[in-house]
Amino acid sequence: MIREGVATLLKELLAVEEIPFNVPPQKEMGDFSSAICLSLTKERRRPPLEIAKETVEKLRSNLPPYIREITLTPPGYINFKVDWQTLAQDLLPQILEGGDLFGRPISTQKEKVFIEHTSVNPNKAMHIGHLRNAVLGDTVARILKWLGFSTEVCNYIDDTGLQVVDVVTALLYLDPPFFTEAICDLERMWQKVPRDQPFDYFCWNLYARFQSEVERNPSLTEKREQVLHEIEKGLHPISMFAKELAEKIVQAHLETVAQLSIFYDLLNWESDIIRQGFWEATFELLKERKALRFETEGPNEGCWVVPFGGIVETDEGVKSLDKILVRSNGSVTYTAKDVAYQLWKFGLLRRDFMYRHWGLQKSGEMLWTTGQDGEPGDRLGNRFGHADRVINVIDTRQSYPQQVIAECLRQMGFEKQAEESIHLAYEVVNLSGQTARLLGMEESNEKKTLAMSGRSGTGVKANDFIRMVKQKVIEKADHPLEDSTASALASAAIRYYLLKFAQESQIVFDFDEALKTTGDTGVYLEYAHARACSILRKTEEREIDLQWRRDCIPGQLTDTERGLLDTLSGFSSTVAKTGKNLRVSQLTEYAFDLATSFTHFYEHPDPEAEVQTLFIHLHDKRLQTFRLSLVMAFQKVMANVLNLLGMPTLDKI
Repeated sequence: MIREGVATLLKELLAVEEIPFNVPPQKEMGDFSSAICLSLTKERRRPPLEIAKETVEKLRSNLPPYIREITLTPPGYINFKVDWQTLAQDLLPQILEGGDLFGRPISTQKEKVFIEHTSVNPNKAMHIGHLRNAVLGDTVARILKWLGFSTEVCNYIDDTGLQVVDVVTALLYLDPPFFTEAICDLERMWQKVPRDQPFDYFCWNLYARFQSEVERNPSLTEKREQVLHEIEKGLHPISMFAKELAEKIVQAHLETVAQLSIFYDLLNWESDIIRQGFWEATFELLKERKALRFETEGPNEGCWVVPFGGIVETDEGVKSLDKILVRSNGSVTYTAKDVAYQLWKFGLLRRDFMYRHWGLQKSGEMLWTTGQDGEPGDRLGNRFGHADRVINVIDTRQSYPQQVIAECLRQMGFEKQAEESIHLAYEVVNLSGQTARLLGMEESNEKKTLAMSGRSGTGVKANDFIRMVKQKVIEKADHPLEDSTASALASAAIRYYLLKFAQESQIVFDFDEALKTTGDTGVYLEYAHARACSILRKTEEREIDLQWRRDCIPGQLTDTERGLLDTLSGFSSTVAKTGKNLRVSQLTEYAFDLATSFTHFYEHPDPEAEVQTLFIHLHDKRLQTFRLSLVMAFQKVMANVLNLLGMPTLDKI
């Protein structure tokens, strides 16, 4: 609120895009300053002090909001002093009256945003690497919804991929009784599943076992090819068996992420993309718009390709940079199906899914799913897809395929949709050696970090991980915790830890770091919020009047009062900035700054005094009202931040 107003004027006056701010070396100089004029001296060929003097004169004639004085210091710093009393008079009533609506735009955006995240192969239990995707996508959706965008959150299910084929093949042919066309008794196959462990855990082990067995047994490779063809046809009983298996796994995934308050609007199944003829419609559209070419010679002879760079000579020989969508044998590539799906998201495809209810989620919201036994969306009153912007949350290893999809749209003439195809990329999650050992992973003994691989069965199942974090929360607490409180703190710890790192940074998860009650952790934020709630409860018990009055603001605010007020004023702009650049770590950084500012204020409201008086014991009633109003304002803003981050708002721990 304060710096944003200054930055807006400086950008206009100096014709620059970014304004850096810093804290002056001496408090007397001002509350904050900018060295922007020093960085312009070379470009403008003028001394920085001269540029700064001219800028200050213009600023003084039209002071930015909440700035009472602007000064200049060599060699060209511009210093700003804040009118804290006016800021408090305006900001605190807005927060106290606005509550959970404070900072939220009054008007809604016309733009619809489609967010796809999680998208875990439905062949085994989730591991903790998958949680980063789900937490990141869910938080982005929360922020955009808060900012007034119409949002649609989808979980894409690849139920025809090789991972599902492997598990189905393993269940049918790895152990007796083996499936045969003559018997065709799939109920007997389900009887192989033990009842003493979750189905997704059983498939986790079965999938890893199949990878080693298939290398030693060529007949399994043949069986796998047969299963793949039957699933793709969609009519054989094996196809129905595969669908049932995938649905069981997806239900397990939904229950896992629900523990972290992650929910969806729609489940989209790849098998439905195939059944509804999405690719056929896309193929015709590509040819119609002359974005597809049939190759009659060269390395891609017999293939349909999207031109990307043609044929080039390399050290390894002739190579094509064009992207194959249909192979010479007529099979369709994964990228081709992804292009078709992206067109549907934007409402550009002359095809649609059939829809039905999946079930009610713990959030109380209905989850929809695509399905052959559903009904058309227009008949149900739903219009899925038809987005103005599409955000695909996928790890960095999928950057090239995502670029290909956008380029395909561009070559088809859908320039705007290509620009609005956003790949929200992120790096993988590993475990610290200590955490891996705590989770019983023996192979980690000699390693500093441990990567996860579903193919080899190496990794930590998400459910086990959440359970372990909860147990650690209980062990570290200095008093007994209710089960619901322990679960909430575990969820907060996990979500915050997975969000606080920049998306391009790999995460090495460490229990001790994530569960600290002080420092940059989700648990610390929860304790700060709960402390504010505790103060307000005691205020109510003592029947202290909390009615806001403008005359309660002190003539001179202390450093910690100013610090908290300053941080509170930055809430709206931080959320807006995060919604614009989708860098969620900016919001976690703000959350930590907010909790830290409150802690400093609570513990040292009078930094210069030897004794710090609790707010509820203050004799000066006006000062008491002001400081308790600051507590209440913090509690409301922190609750909003926690909700945006998908974290619980605990009023007691």
